[in-house]
Amino acid sequence: MQANATSDLKTGAGIGELWAGVLVGPTAMLLQLEINYAFVLWSCKTRQLWPLHLVSVVALLATLVAGFLSYRLWTRLAKVHEDSGGPFARSRFMAAVGVLISLMMCGVIVAQWLPVFIYDPCER
Repeated sequence: MQANATSDLKTGAGIGELWAGVLVGPTAMLLQLEINYAFVLWSCKTRQLWPLHLVSVVALLATLVAGFLSYRLWTRLAKVHEDSGGPFARSRFMAAVGVLISLMMCGVIVAQWLPVFIYDPCER
């Protein structure tokens, strides 16, 4: 199992998963906020809310996928037994942080999505 984890971290596939878990959630949350701000006036004019919902769904799905990738790597690295703080310990910690950040960003994305259900886009 250590050989698989080693090759994943050396080839870049594992490193990409680590960084995706840490960066995709906050990026998706910020993009959701900015894009929904841009769509509010259009939604008010046309009385269509589907773009606001679509942006939120895409942001939530992207964050969930990034969290799943981090979780999958975290469980793979848990099977590697290393006593000292080497690259596996650091990678496992980063994967755990990716899972936690993704879960937190899912909550923020849902919290930013709730006003779309509650308020009219023409309210100022």
